[in-house]
Amino acid sequence: MPERTPREYAPGETNMHADPTAGPYPRLAIIVDRPQVARFFQLLQQGVKIKRRVGLSVDVFLRQEIGAAAETIEQIQSVMLDGKPVDDIKSALLHDGSTLALSAAMPGLVGATLRRGGAYSSFRSAITYSEKETASAPHEGWVSVKIFNLLMALLGPDLLRTGVLLRSSQLLGFMAERAAEFRHGLSATLDGRPIDIAMLGGSTELAENDEVFLTVAVVP
Repeated sequence: MPERTPREYAPGETNMHADPTAGPYPRLAIIVDRPQVARFFQLLQQGVKIKRRVGLSVDVFLRQEIGAAAETIEQIQSVMLDGKPVDDIKSALLHDGSTLALSAAMPGLVGATLRRGGAYSSFRSAITYSEKETASAPHEGWVSVKIFNLLMALLGPDLLRTGVLLRSSQLLGFMAERAAEFRHGLSATLDGRPIDIAMLGGSTELAENDEVFLTVAVVP
């Protein structure tokens, strides 16, 4: 049976994009000029949550739920699942509440040791991820993701466009540090109402909620 390509599903399967209407958190939608999208990649390094199908292998999750192309997956050299390095992305399963960290090749001995299936992977056999749970039917859940180095440019724009959940304090701190950078070429709505980015810090919606659902799209 041929392997499915990204974004192709069996009958009855649907990839679960995060639904901004499914929770009590405020919804911040930002529209930027294309060059400014990369400024938000730092949020992906810090970690965000996405809502997708879980109960899937890391391999299937990357292809079907994140939409990673085969050539992108080849560049993912280090995979950490719940804090442990993964060698076999086809057997390790994502669960509701899992944390997945993805990185391209990193320099030095640390990078060589963490590389999945690499020559030095035996050095970390005691901490390598080993799946202890049996597979369950795919169902919707939240996964925390962290993305590093060149993978941010490959995966970041689509993740930000479809939406991520993050701490309100994390977002406000990020925006405050870059107030001058975001003075131009950016517009936003909060729960459907236009808002000045400079006024986010005084937003009662963000002050009263620990998390915010953020989308970042490019000006059409």
